[in-house]
Amino acid sequence: MNKSLLKYFQTSTAGSVLTVMSGLLFFFTCMLLPLVGPAGSRAPDSGKNQVAFLGVLFFTFLLAALATWLKILRRKEDQSPLPICSMGLCAVCTILFILQLTGLLAI
Repeated sequence: MNKSLLKYFQTSTAGSVLTVMSGLLFFFTCMLLPLVGPAGSRAPDSGKNQVAFLGVLFFTFLLAALATWLKILRRKEDQSPLPICSMGLCAVCTILFILQLTGLLAI
């Protein structure tokens, strides 16, 4: 990776922006939860609903994981705090992935 690009991504602003974006996208994911819940799983387009939910959930996880990675890279250099919020969001997204793929969200 280009050194100047890596320097830019190691700033506190880049990690914070990605954390806020992933948090907002998580709220959007929560708004999509009824699509894969008990009522949405019986709808005629339940397959499309699941694909849309998993796509948004994956993108949320991707942003949270990228924010975590950037903040950990920055932490190695300036001993900044551990990115607990980003790591927690990654964990919640992983749990939602598991629940959705096992069908437990549709119960």
